[in-house]
Amino acid sequence: FLDPPFHQNLLQDACRLLETRGWLNPDAWIYTESESVPSSLGLPGNWRLHREKKAGNVQYALWQRGA
Repeated sequence: FLDPPFHQNLLQDACRLLETRGWLNPDAWIYTESESVPSSLGLPGNWRLHREKKAGNVQYALWQRGA
C-alpha cells in the first residue's frame, strides 16, 4: 500500500526502491494512490496495471508485479 504525500514526487522513487532492492515478492500486488493518472506514473516496467479508478482528486490503482 503506497500513499505518499501528494505533489512531492515520492511515489516513483518509492516504487523504484521496492523493485531494485528486491523488497517485493515475485508475484506481489501493489496498491497506489496519487494525484496523477496511474498509467502516466512511469512505474517499474514489470508492474502491470490491473485496475485504476478515481475518487475526488485521488487516482488509485492496483498493480501486479511480474518477473
